[in-house]
Amino acid sequence: MAHLLWIAPLVLLIAYLSSPRFRGDIAQTRVRRLLATGLEKSRYTVFNDVNLPSGGGTTHIDHLVVSRFGIFVIASQYVRGWVSGGEFQERWKLHRGNRFTRIDNPLHQNALQADAVANLLKVSPRTIHSIVVLVGQKGFRSAMPERLLSPEKLLPYMRSKARQVMNGEEADRILAQIGASRIPGPGGRRMNGWRRLQMALLLVLLAGIWFAFGDQLASLRDSVAEHGKKESSPGLFHPDGTPKTERQIWEDSLACAYSKDTGRCTCIEPGGSKVDLQPEKCRSLAERGSILKQ
Repeated sequence: MAHLLWIAPLVLLIAYLSSPRFRGDIAQTRVRRLLATGLEKSRYTVFNDVNLPSGGGTTHIDHLVVSRFGIFVIASQYVRGWVSGGEFQERWKLHRGNRFTRIDNPLHQNALQADAVANLLKVSPRTIHSIVVLVGQKGFRSAMPERLLSPEKLLPYMRSKARQVMNGEEADRILAQIGASRIPGPGGRRMNGWRRLQMALLLVLLAGIWFAFGDQLASLRDSVAEHGKKESSPGLFHPDGTPKTERQIWEDSLACAYSKDTGRCTCIEPGGSKVDLQPEKCRSLAERGSILKQ
């Protein structure tokens, strides 16, 4: 039974990898990296996992980007399959093969987040750019709404909005207000908790696999190492794959010549030194296919 301990963490790890939480992490991480590496830091300020007050509660925004070109309210979502639906439809269809499931229209939630940002910061709606980035989707079967983007089109879309709609003072005021209004949420603690859980499951899984299959893995490692050695140094092995002894390797390095006319045989080491061998041994080395014949 102890050899089966690795199955439990494997099942838990597979369950996590197939969970909505993991898929959401994939989407947010993809967009986070795009924003961090693709936008000029002197022109854009990026916030991730932002909780802001909204009415009597709070609203969570995946990514909030502030610049003189406006405020970009970005939602990132992972979907797998083909998507169909209209901009104003409440629910969309997510197609996988011949089946489909229904998902909430992410543009609606994103629009509510954009309204909350505009109301909180007291800015005109024309300064707000609401965007939804779908990660993992194969395509959109109906006309794709303008604000719905694939990750590859996010940065080009943002750069297409490079028309100044606020001055530097107003942008600084908005940044200060976001910093003052931002509510510390459990997202970061949950994220760290999930990361620690992932690492713990992975370590337990690896330890369990080594405990259960350590001997087989060691044998496989030795087999791979020996195969690599055979590829790099074929002269150290016999044709059947068995390793040669040190004596046999030394004998292979000798240059031996046998004269049928005189019956004399001589073997010389690579350095030029003459080697004394029994006449029968010297002759056998000289007559091998890999040794100089006379």
